[in-house]
Amino acid sequence: MPVIAIALVLFTVFFIIPAVYSFYFSLTDWNGYSLEYNFIGLDNFVKVFQDTDLLNSVKFTMIYTVAVNATTIPFSIFLAVLLTRKLRGVNFFRSVFFYPAIISMLSLGLIFNEIFRRMLPMIGENLGIGFLETSLLSSKGGAMLAVIILGFWQNLSIPTVLLIAALQSVPGDLLEAAKVDGAGPITRFRVVTFPFLASTLVICLVKGIRDALVVFDYIVSLTQGGPAKATTSMGYKIYLMGSMDMKFSQACATAVVLFVIITIASFVIMKVVGRGGIEQQ
Repeated sequence: MPVIAIALVLFTVFFIIPAVYSFYFSLTDWNGYSLEYNFIGLDNFVKVFQDTDLLNSVKFTMIYTVAVNATTIPFSIFLAVLLTRKLRGVNFFRSVFFYPAIISMLSLGLIFNEIFRRMLPMIGENLGIGFLETSLLSSKGGAMLAVIILGFWQNLSIPTVLLIAALQSVPGDLLEAAKVDGAGPITRFRVVTFPFLASTLVICLVKGIRDALVVFDYIVSLTQGGPAKATTSMGYKIYLMGSMDMKFSQACATAVVLFVIITIASFVIMKVVGRGGIEQQ
């Protein structure tokens, strides 16, 4: 009981209260430092959908979210299946694939900045590989691709580990029975294995989409939203509005909109993917 009470207090202090205050200030014209402000109703929310730069950041964030999760989840399943086989050195490779999860995102951004800006162009020049001679970060499309590559590499680890654990919970006798009945590898995976993975996939997708929608650290250290604001995410745009442009109330309104998007996406995933889970079988 005390543990639950402590958790409830922490949840209230660090989530409920900030969320309520964020919504409260989104209905004002507070600039973040003034002692006086006025209530302006839903004007900030109207501005959210009229701000061209913000709409462009929404577009980039959605592209990034779809691209990262559409590549991370299938590849995580493939790696998890591979790493649950009885192979020599499998524990070593499990550790290697989990390594990106323990490095801070800000550090990863700085490391990949050097890779994309210096190392790859140097390799391209020395080997005569034309498309590598120019830094990916120098063009809009290249910078978007660079951020997606970094997001894919870092976000691959956690789903892989979770799916390895889920695969180890699949009863071997069910797989063997399906094999005896003539089911091929794909059929066995779809009929027997996937129902045991569905609940884990829900967790992976919800976490992956949430992380992608609020991506910030990569942007700061890798591209700073450039070139020409091509990689400005919603999280980075909220930071710019609140800390740099002194539009704190509008930043709060944008954060509320982002929260609603994450909530809707999480609900849809739990309904759609969760239907295939073992609970419904």
